[in-house]
Amino acid sequence: MMEKKRTKQQESEAPRRSSGLVSFGADVRKLLEPLLGKKGIIYADILAHWQDILGAELASGVTPFSVSFTKQKEGALLTVKAFGGAYAVEFTARKEQIKERLNFYFGYPAIADIRVQQGGTFTPPAPVKEETVFSSEKTAEITRLTAGIENEALRESVIRLGLLLTDAKKD
Repeated sequence: MMEKKRTKQQESEAPRRSSGLVSFGADVRKLLEPLLGKKGIIYADILAHWQDILGAELASGVTPFSVSFTKQKEGALLTVKAFGGAYAVEFTARKEQIKERLNFYFGYPAIADIRVQQGGTFTPPAPVKEETVFSSEKTAEITRLTAGIENEALRESVIRLGLLLTDAKKD
């Protein structure tokens, strides 16, 4: 029996078959784009990558509020809300750099201008976790047990895992 050749469109519409974990980000975009349109996808991307774009400290005091499109401008107007005056001043000072980073991310001039308003909500940055210090006896014992592992990177990872597991047993 002869198999029919599939077109690229049929291949892209065919269900994925996998035996492991797969990223579904591209699939979600395909599903949401008809519902949200390009405007909604731009806003969703900005929300998803806001902390990466601004950095944790500035992103904790400035949040994206809306993206609006006008026929006169070649791009969108991004409105952000700043929690306080200090955040607004810092964001305004970096506004052109932030606009460049956003447009670089999208690959085209998606954002024409950014407007800053006061009145956002403050979200404290995530606390920095302190490095755990392990006893020298446990470290020596686990290092002895893992001495047979030839790959140095793997051995270091297994030692770290062993230390974390023995530390978790204490709790």
